[in-house]
Amino acid sequence: MNRSDIKKLPPIQSLVREELELLEGRLQEILSSDVPLLDHICRYLNEKPGKRIRPTVLFLAARSAGTPDGKLVTAGLAVELVHTATLIHDDIIDDHRVRRGRPTVYARWGADAATLTGDYLYSMAFARLAEAGMYDVMNILARVTHDMSVGELLQLELRRNLDLSEDRYMDMIYRKTASLFSASCESGALLGGEVNGGRSAYSRFGKNVGFAFQIVDDLFDYIASDTLIGKPTASDFTDGRVTLPFITAFRNAPEAARRRVTELFTETFDRERHWDEVVRFVESYGGVDYSLQRAKHFIERAKGHLRDITSSPERDALFTASDYVVERAYAFYR
Repeated sequence: MNRSDIKKLPPIQSLVREELELLEGRLQEILSSDVPLLDHICRYLNEKPGKRIRPTVLFLAARSAGTPDGKLVTAGLAVELVHTATLIHDDIIDDHRVRRGRPTVYARWGADAATLTGDYLYSMAFARLAEAGMYDVMNILARVTHDMSVGELLQLELRRNLDLSEDRYMDMIYRKTASLFSASCESGALLGGEVNGGRSAYSRFGKNVGFAFQIVDDLFDYIASDTLIGKPTASDFTDGRVTLPFITAFRNAPEAARRRVTELFTETFDRERHWDEVVRFVESYGGVDYSLQRAKHFIERAKGHLRDITSSPERDALFTASDYVVERAYAFYR
């Protein structure tokens, strides 16, 4: 994303265009280095960035909560750096070779360079917060990075566990995904001065949006195509990650269907030969419908936490952003 792209942002982001422009400028500074290898990698990252969803909700939460101070962009910067670092490390752990339609840092430069780049981005996030004296936000993000690390370890531990419960799954996705959404909204409310509502309301809003976001992301493995989402589908199933669509279908399926999919999951799966069969299993036994229902539930619960906050364009934009999380699932449904 560059400054000209920001002019084309959807309405929810145009409300915080100034902050996003400043964020892009700061990222350009950080994503460069006098170490040639690191500079090449950082420039590569900046060529095709994400949608800046987490800084956007942070900025919107700050404006909705009150009058943010001049340190707001630094908080958004830290959140985006932590998120990017996490993606780089995730690609190593999961052996993912493609993200956003092109090779991952891990695929292009190897595990060593990718690991160190992720570490660099983490360190820069906390260094910028320390330089600005933003110790409350540092504390929030330190807690979150701990949660995300534990969440990734849980995911490793629970691979190929067909007895995984929905409650255990929810605990895992809170740690690995929802916690950063929660922290983004909480940090925004903190920097907005909490004039129109407490930090906890914004934190709970972000947590529930994060739940819905991850459920929909897990659903994409079964309902989207590689080209539409910019990364391979079937990767969760292939890698043994048990997610809500599969948990639901496995819970609902008759014994014969369970035995068959267990065989594919643990022994004989070949994507070309068996993937359509797996998708039919998940769709036939309610995995898709239930996951969409749960995602919608969490979005409505998220909105409920902010209904008592004074209405404003920024608060309403948070509602619109939360609706987008579920709507994108219907856009990708094949």
